[in-house]
Amino acid sequence: MFPLGTALLPGEVLPLRIFEPRYRAMLDDCLATADGPPRFGVVLIARGSEVGGGDVRHDVGTFAAIERVSRDPVGLSFVHCVGTRRFRVTEWLPDDPYPRAEVALLDEPKISTTSRADSLALGARIREIVVDAYARRGEHLPDDLPSFDAADLDDAGLFGWAARLPIGAADRQSLLEAPDFPARIAILDDAVEGFAARIAFDA
Repeated sequence: MFPLGTALLPGEVLPLRIFEPRYRAMLDDCLATADGPPRFGVVLIARGSEVGGGDVRHDVGTFAAIERVSRDPVGLSFVHCVGTRRFRVTEWLPDDPYPRAEVALLDEPKISTTSRADSLALGARIREIVVDAYARRGEHLPDDLPSFDAADLDDAGLFGWAARLPIGAADRQSLLEAPDFPARIAILDDAVEGFAARIAFDA
């Protein structure tokens, strides 16, 4: 397990620079013992620091699949990961030397016709806000900006949208913990309106 100061969302890219000996050991164990693609769990730190231990952690997190690893001569490891499945910690185990836990996978809810329509309405609102934000700054829209429409809405679509928006760690964690699409839509809608209010205030 790798507690961090941010919540990793399914489908989100996570670049890591690993320097603590305990997490270098975790990486070595993941690469040596993986049955299938190597992975580890990422959870948001509720209280405390990423470095040194003694933190309090949330129990719902996301598996990070390791795609690439490079190392430098002084012992730093650069790891490219992607978020995959959500899980819930059922039991925290003693650190040895890194955090460990027993976990249970969380099922992904299926999107209903109503939730799909609500999601697309929210996507149109997000697109409007993002376009306005770039226009106010006199910047061009990035080429890889999601369309926020049906083309990139699937069972994990809201996670993909949220990963590209400047929302806080608490909102990201709430999205991870939300049991269904209506709850996710409500959380992301509130976060987007907060983002819009900040843009209007800064204008």
